[in-house]
Amino acid sequence: MTKRIIKTLFPLFLGMSLLFIGNGLVVSSLSAMLKSKEISEIAIGLINSCLFVGAILSTLTSHVIVSKVGHVRAFAIFSALFAVASLMYEISLNLYFWAFLRMCLGYCYYALLVVIESWLNERAKDKIRSRILAFYEGVFYISFGLGILIMALELSQTQVFIISAAFIMLSSIPLNLIKTKEPRLPERESVSLPKIFNIAPLALTGSFIAGILINGFFTMASIFILSQNFSLSQASYFMAFAMIGGFVSQFFMGGFSDKFGRRMAIITSCLIGLTASITFLFANDNLNMLYLIAFFLGSGIFCLYALSLARANDMLTHKSQSIQVGRTLLFSYSFGSLVASSIMGVMMSLFGAAGFIYVYIVLLIILLGFAITQKTVPLKHRQTYNPYTIKTTIIDELKINDEISDIKAKTKA
Repeated sequence: MTKRIIKTLFPLFLGMSLLFIGNGLVVSSLSAMLKSKEISEIAIGLINSCLFVGAILSTLTSHVIVSKVGHVRAFAIFSALFAVASLMYEISLNLYFWAFLRMCLGYCYYALLVVIESWLNERAKDKIRSRILAFYEGVFYISFGLGILIMALELSQTQVFIISAAFIMLSSIPLNLIKTKEPRLPERESVSLPKIFNIAPLALTGSFIAGILINGFFTMASIFILSQNFSLSQASYFMAFAMIGGFVSQFFMGGFSDKFGRRMAIITSCLIGLTASITFLFANDNLNMLYLIAFFLGSGIFCLYALSLARANDMLTHKSQSIQVGRTLLFSYSFGSLVASSIMGVMMSLFGAAGFIYVYIVLLIILLGFAITQKTVPLKHRQTYNPYTIKTTIIDELKINDEISDIKAKTKA
């Protein structure tokens, strides 16, 4: 059944792979371009933060556009705007203008994900959900990694924007080949951080720190490598090795957390990431060592959000709480993503390239210490672990919408 659904959704997976390649290229390249223009790390961090300002605005408003024009047309609109925003970088070097375009990219990218993941969620029902999400995870890692590897070609600024825009525009073609009923959009409701902290404090803390560490890596890792006088192609390989590590860790972390508990899995991930982070301080100019450490850093940090969400689900006493918990963790993760680049930019401005690593060391120590003080959830209370992509958490919102519909249907019945 899984193979049949994947085959049916092949145009969708092809479209999303093109989207991830284009986005991976432009997201990872912009920081390197600013660094080459001798822009300060603080300014680079602030500009990168605008990507997540756009992302948050998108999650709040893009569904209005999608609901009015339909998913296919919305995808065409947002992919066109994404391509235009990418090409507009050539007009001016004004940093405020680049920050605005960065926000536009974030808005369009997350709006495109709303469309894609709506279809995916519609077909990924409970019995095969984990397998479909695992395949989705693989598509993301491979495609985003390919986008990062294109950096190794050391293309000109113009070539980077043209190629990324081309991939984004091409991504809309396969989606038009899908013949299926348009899926539902999630309803919008409020979140409550204090309430969820009382229910699942480790999950809330873990999702916030995961947002900083994961998205801070995507936006500032190239600056970390370039600041050590390595080339752009070497920065590309560095990020790719971390992506490989994150992908590989997905194969064993789910089973490990099911057997030993999410708390122990979070502790293990923190220890792996913390050991890798500390080792960076002693790697000096050994490039091969940096690649190896990047692999383990990715293995440690890229599972943290999925483990935090699983921990939250294990702590719930009533299924109805999952709606509020899910939305709150989304907000926590998104807020961490928003402040990540700014924090790392300030730290790198104060301490040089090592400032990037200091952020990982401090936050992983905090999360590790907090996890140690928490209790392990008994095996009988643990829910099924599902892999979740590190690029977005929109599909969680869509799943929550399904749960709302089920609850309302039962209430009416």
